[in-house]
Amino acid sequence: MTALTALMAMALIGYYWYNQVTALDACRQAGKKLTQQQGWAFLDDSLLQKKIKIKTRRGKLALYREFMFEFSDAEAQRFKGTITHHGGVVTEIKFFHHQDIATFQLTH
Repeated sequence: MTALTALMAMALIGYYWYNQVTALDACRQAGKKLTQQQGWAFLDDSLLQKKIKIKTRRGKLALYREFMFEFSDAEAQRFKGTITHHGGVVTEIKFFHHQDIATFQLTH
């Protein structure tokens, strides 16, 4: 019985790790693409996870993740942005540029 519990725990950890890496890759790609479309640079190719919780999406429980990143404009100033990943898809990207907040809804 102990071996079965350990095996299930390992499988759960493996699934979470795979899911997390997949979410990071999807957010990084979407963030880079949208940042480049705005004429800015996605800095350091890195994301920092700020929030993770379980929320409903389309009537089902799903992981909700919020990542933070930095980008630069033509003047080489650093700005922050956030990427929301919910239910396996990137749903929103926000850019905090000077005094403006540009919000892009990617899916509903």
